[in-house]
Amino acid sequence: MATVHPWTEEVGGAVTAHPLGSCRLGDDPATSALTPDHVLRGHPDLFVTDASAVPAALTVNPSLTIAALAERASEAILARLAALGVTPRREIPPPG
Repeated sequence: MATVHPWTEEVGGAVTAHPLGSCRLGDDPATSALTPDHVLRGHPDLFVTDASAVPAALTVNPSLTIAALAERASEAILARLAALGVTPRREIPPPG
């Protein structure tokens, strides 16, 4: 019998050196743990922006995709802060 890897139900399915998708982003609550705004369903103050949010294995290194998703999520995070009455600092301090 062939080995089934823990990150797929298909024998010989997607294999990646970068485990992704354990907390998937998507529209359908039945197949995704996160809303399209990166909010964990049922937990409105918890945002997930790491590799676990990537819905499926990629054929390339996922670092730029993860960075783009995190930047995309920043608008939703800022909107949630505003709804809570928190004014975030918008400047980025220099390193060191």
